[in-house]
Amino acid sequence: MLANYPLHPDFAAKYSLGEELGSGGFGFAVSAYERQTGVERAVKFILRHRVPAHAWVFDTQLGTVPMEVFVLKNVSHPNIIQYIDFYQDTTFLYLVMELHGTQWTAAAAAATTTTSSSPSTASIPAPPSPALSQLSDDSSCSSSSLSSTSTSAWPDIDVHANPRLFVRRTSCDLFECIEHHRSFNEPLGRHIFRQIAECVGYLDRLGVCHRDLKDENIVIDDQYRVKIIDFGSTVLLPRHEERQQHPVYFNKFYGTVSFASPEIILQQPYRAEPAEVWALGVLLYTILFGEVPFQDAPSTIYYSFVPPRTQVSPECYHLISWMLEKHPERRPTIYQVLSHPWLNTI
Repeated sequence: MLANYPLHPDFAAKYSLGEELGSGGFGFAVSAYERQTGVERAVKFILRHRVPAHAWVFDTQLGTVPMEVFVLKNVSHPNIIQYIDFYQDTTFLYLVMELHGTQWTAAAAAATTTTSSSPSTASIPAPPSPALSQLSDDSSCSSSSLSSTSTSAWPDIDVHANPRLFVRRTSCDLFECIEHHRSFNEPLGRHIFRQIAECVGYLDRLGVCHRDLKDENIVIDDQYRVKIIDFGSTVLLPRHEERQQHPVYFNKFYGTVSFASPEIILQQPYRAEPAEVWALGVLLYTILFGEVPFQDAPSTIYYSFVPPRTQVSPECYHLISWMLEKHPERRPTIYQVLSHPWLNTI
């Protein structure tokens, strides 16, 4: 869609386009290099006409923008992909973000070892050593369910070239990371999950609920540092204290079915917070065991999760079971998750 397309002049003056990162329901993403610094970014091109009416909000500096742009611009957390810039024209909204993650290839995952000498991380695998043909020393990946690597030198791409040709990068998300590792041991799984849970706690304190937490919406690098991406399904809620007195219920769901809670699948009015904790339970199970806990919708509603194929500690099993409680009122809050003994094991 960018071939022959006249990019916004201010964007074209500042950035040169790189490789294709991926695509989704609202648009697609490509990498871009800052012309003055050479820093590589991820640019999400959002098709204006595909943004639903309920997903527009007002920002005091940018005006009316999609929810994802508004949220990323107004939050700041080490485990949330960073907002960099924003442009728009009659067709596209350009969301410029930091680039994060490592391309997870079979060769990279196979190189993972357990040679760490630190007592606190002795059972956490050392980062993989990517093939030199695939990654540079500063290899990094993207944001927006779409990810990849950076290079030590940036291409001098003519943004007015006709046509533009893009090479698709392999993914840097947690899904690919799990696929190539098959599963993680408890210490590494705890390290990854704690980052995600702390980020969800931060968002909850602000009255922000992601509503599409899944492994494909988390990018991860070779130091196992994660960042949450793709805030297109996000909803804004009253602050935590107010919600305690006046819970907010929703009727429509915009996330991913395999991470949806029983009440959502049953099409019942649902609260976003317990549904988010359920998604965290699915995510933790997937991180530790390399598969989803429920095979289909009836299993999600009526049956217990698939018995893990590998043994975990009683504390870990308790946290998973608690988050995957069928009744939303019996699930822990995100703050109870964060204070759980398993997450605070040294």
